[in-house]
Amino acid sequence: MTLVVTRCRTAVLDTELRACVLALCADAYEEDLSPYLDDIGEGEHLLGWQDGELVSHLMWVERLLYRDRSSVAQRPALRSAYIELVATAPSQQGRGHASTLMRAAAAALGDFDVGALSPSDEAFYARLGWERWHGPLFVRGQAEGSDREAWEPTPDEEIMILRLPRTPSELDVHAPLAVDWRPGEVW
Repeated sequence: MTLVVTRCRTAVLDTELRACVLALCADAYEEDLSPYLDDIGEGEHLLGWQDGELVSHLMWVERLLYRDRSSVAQRPALRSAYIELVATAPSQQGRGHASTLMRAAAAALGDFDVGALSPSDEAFYARLGWERWHGPLFVRGQAEGSDREAWEPTPDEEIMILRLPRTPSELDVHAPLAVDWRPGEVW
């Protein structure tokens, strides 16, 4: 059966559709993700439907990625489409639904500098063209008791990137990379 893919913004998810997305994600991740969805805020959702039933989901949010501590004028932050909540109903897993949504997302991200995600299954994403970031990862924030910017190491985190048409050719996956702090999962 063919997977029907639809797209919508978080703001237009009505109560029923939001409940369907959260139920699907809860089944796939075996945890309640409603607080997480609230924390990550506005984004773009791809919904995979089969026979009128939601069977797969992903979303992306815009996040800035910082390649080094130098002036933004010297090395502008990368505008990333950060992929979140990739989920397929357990009864539908292994049928290519998540791959279909990931390919559809990649095709829709042309206005971004790079795609990024925190992988739960690196091999799955690598098959779809995503590369592991090998450089050290940080979260940006304000130094305690100071107006200065601070980069806190996040050594237990991993991310992968997808090069897009606007990705700078000199992007080095061995360089440091930082993201702004957010509630919940930073990366």
